[in-house]
Amino acid sequence: MPDPDAVLSRLTDRLAPLERELHRAFWTASTDAGPETSAARQRAEEALLAVLGDPELFAEVQQALAATGDAAGTGGRRTRRALEQASLDLLANQIPEGARAELVALQAKVEHAFSTVRGRVGGRELANNELERVLGTSDDPAERRAAWEAGKQVGAVVADDVLALVELRNRVATERGYRDWFAFALAAGDIDEAWLDRVLDEVELATREPFLAAKAELDARLAARFGVAPGELYPWHYGDLFFQRYDGEAEADLGPLLEGTDTVGLTVATYDGMGLETRHLLERSDLHPRPGKDQHAFCLDVDRAGDIRVLANLAPGEEWLDVLLHEVGHAVYDDHIDRSLPWVLRRPPQALVTEAVALMLGRLRRDPEFLVGVLGADEAAAAALTGPSRAVLRTGQLVFARWCLVVVRFERALYAQPGGDLAGTWWDLVASLQGLRRPEGRTAPDWASKIHLAVAPVYYQSYLLGELLASQLDQAVREHAGGFVGRPGAGAFLAERVFAPGATQPWRDLVASATGSPLGPAAFLAGLAA
Repeated sequence: MPDPDAVLSRLTDRLAPLERELHRAFWTASTDAGPETSAARQRAEEALLAVLGDPELFAEVQQALAATGDAAGTGGRRTRRALEQASLDLLANQIPEGARAELVALQAKVEHAFSTVRGRVGGRELANNELERVLGTSDDPAERRAAWEAGKQVGAVVADDVLALVELRNRVATERGYRDWFAFALAAGDIDEAWLDRVLDEVELATREPFLAAKAELDARLAARFGVAPGELYPWHYGDLFFQRYDGEAEADLGPLLEGTDTVGLTVATYDGMGLETRHLLERSDLHPRPGKDQHAFCLDVDRAGDIRVLANLAPGEEWLDVLLHEVGHAVYDDHIDRSLPWVLRRPPQALVTEAVALMLGRLRRDPEFLVGVLGADEAAAAALTGPSRAVLRTGQLVFARWCLVVVRFERALYAQPGGDLAGTWWDLVASLQGLRRPEGRTAPDWASKIHLAVAPVYYQSYLLGELLASQLDQAVREHAGGFVGRPGAGAFLAERVFAPGATQPWRDLVASATGSPLGPAAFLAGLAA
């Protein structure tokens, strides 16, 4: 039988430098998109996937895992856990060589499009920040419609390539004995599909009535603002390209408090108060928009050894404060993982856990203690905003949960029947779960304008499960430290209970040990009812 520790060492020696090179190439392609940087990123991904997809390495890891048996002692248990995690990582990438090269090329092509395509309004190209600004502020329905349609134009550019990716992924999954890529990806991500279905159904049912009530109030305000009946509202009447966010009404506006502030400075101050250092992370980051740069936001742990970076496209206002608090949440998580752990375990145990942390910390922008301690509001102003802020967060969570349900259920349908009426499926889900009208005669592939479907397949359930865990974890931190703002105990709790363990435990065990109960929707739903 193979020596488990030797197998783990060889695997690390092969994978770690290749992952580091890919992440460096990905960062360069995201910050300076062009044919050369895209090609370099593609070569680096092909090199890493060639090893991750090596069937002999996969078999060796599985044999070594079997050899650990019921490993005794901390070292033996840790080796076993590292091999369990490696087995999942390799399973997710067991893609034949020919399919692998095609997949990498297609994905690189799509990512390049999302980095370079700008929506056109008339003769002008507008970045997503500008399109979102129009949807956030304009009172002109024609201008809003033009901005919304411009934000969907990238979908028509990438749709055929996304469908080719779907077909390719499905072929790989069925060759591995799975129904389709959706089922395969959940299995490789250690998520039981039947359990996920039950959670989705419970969240959909429990949020239906409160969401409809909140949306009815929003629709009444929008109808009055735009001089139409509520039944005549269209997607462009809402505040963003996908109706995935809710920023509140005038009485809840943080604008006056944010006027003249520095989003980076506010973020640093927030994390300082929790005893979590961020300056070294932000110094490596790329935070401001420019042509040829990915218009979205993400955090990247380049090497699992301290090179952690955030990409953002900061603009004034609450949206990008939320985004930066969120992405730096990912960064401090990665930064506090115990670096003495085996390389394989220097990561969150599942994406939903790091998403939960980031979502929870993004919510702090509306915490009454944040308004006073970070934004500098006086007690009276903070008190006046407390109720409206609670309503903004509650409605925002309802809106985002319903949006997540759209994406997860669409993605299941996409992989189940990629040749079906995808535009119809998309708009049916948008109508039933978000209550939005399909514009008459619209058949464009609007679904393809959501970047995750192309480059982060079967990921969106991590956001919804992350919302549930964020509420559960928020409750645990407040019980332990009394809050977040200005409380080093909150940072210490997160660093010790959540961050430092990395992937030394399966995600279910980490959740239970950190919060005192298994992951479920109870805390999230209780927060909505409060």
